[in-house]
Amino acid sequence: MAEPLDLAGLTGLEPDNKKVCTIEASCVTGFEPMAAEEVSNKLGCEAKVHRGRVVFDIDVGRVKEVLKLRIVNTVWVMVGHTPDIEYPGTEEEQLVKLQDFADKNLDWDKGLEVWRTVTGFQGEMYPTELVDMRQEGEVGNESSPKMAKLSPLTFRCTCYRSGTNHEFRSTEVQKLVGGRVQEKFNWPVSCKKYDLEFVMNCDVKQVYCCINLTNISLFNRTVTYFGPCTLRPPISASLVMLAKLQVGEVVLDPMCGGGTISLEGCQMGPQYHIGGEIHSMAINRSKDNYLALKSKNNLPSQPPADFFQWDCLVPCLRDNSVDVIITDLPFGKRSGSKADNRVLYPRTLLSMARVVRPNTGRAVLLTQDKRSMFVCFKQVEKYWKHTKQISTNIGGLTALVFLISRTGESPPSKSS
Repeated sequence: MAEPLDLAGLTGLEPDNKKVCTIEASCVTGFEPMAAEEVSNKLGCEAKVHRGRVVFDIDVGRVKEVLKLRIVNTVWVMVGHTPDIEYPGTEEEQLVKLQDFADKNLDWDKGLEVWRTVTGFQGEMYPTELVDMRQEGEVGNESSPKMAKLSPLTFRCTCYRSGTNHEFRSTEVQKLVGGRVQEKFNWPVSCKKYDLEFVMNCDVKQVYCCINLTNISLFNRTVTYFGPCTLRPPISASLVMLAKLQVGEVVLDPMCGGGTISLEGCQMGPQYHIGGEIHSMAINRSKDNYLALKSKNNLPSQPPADFFQWDCLVPCLRDNSVDVIITDLPFGKRSGSKADNRVLYPRTLLSMARVVRPNTGRAVLLTQDKRSMFVCFKQVEKYWKHTKQISTNIGGLTALVFLISRTGESPPSKSS
């Protein structure tokens, strides 16, 4: 069940405040502090942290900057909130209450202006009459003779519901509240190829409404060629932020797969990222993703990174040449097995201890195979010190992020 939003100190939902809006941004569970830190560093805003999301105020004219955040998935502008809707007893009465809330208690003007600024929508936002899209032709169809005419804004209504005190279903809210919104604005409904998504969140008492600013989630960046275990870019960016990278550091992902961690990291700061992978198809994907990065993200130049095929148990790097390791270890589900991990994990950390600088070197490791990792630490404690761990949710699996640092001891050199 979702916790009630803490909006204390936020002013974006105040009716008279037209210069500031309140933003809700989702992130992977467990990485909320990193999302709030990124909001502070990049936007200069103080974010309220909630499970799987952060909420913050920002000037209306700066909302487009929110789309540059790397740790968040989806961004909404909030248009109304009530901490206690005071639901009546029957389903019909509850639905009428929600319809009235959407019709009369939301700051539609500011929300729609923010949405248009962010999306750059050029169509007709306030049609004087409802257009039957079945007669007008599919919006965006190049063969439609109506393309010369400004297309009316199409929308869908989505309801997210948590709690056991609701007499209604989410689909009923979407139908009836969406119908009220349609009557208000004369917008045609399109459940798939829509321009605007209006979202109503119904908790036990709290109800709040938002307009989605990212119809395509922000994790659809960086990666062009996907593999079976491709790590989502926001998760990769969170791991990079956890490493607290310094200017000029050399960062290695010894099991890079499609290269997402290195690709995200090389766009986040002045460091040099290296990705290594044993599988030929995976390393080819990482190279292709890197070559496509400049055009995909409109970068002025190719960021500093490199990828090569190797066996991480026999690293082809000089001793003490790497500052930080950031990697997504095999979970033992889609790739390998947990029996394999009990051998692979300690051997990997022993080989990496040779190339990572003693005392100052560190590593950020993501894995769902927690037991193998804890057993591994006992075998490598001479070279690595376990400093912190963070619980997260990766594709429905509870995983841990381990932060470890190098001790002053170094394993024997490969030449000795």
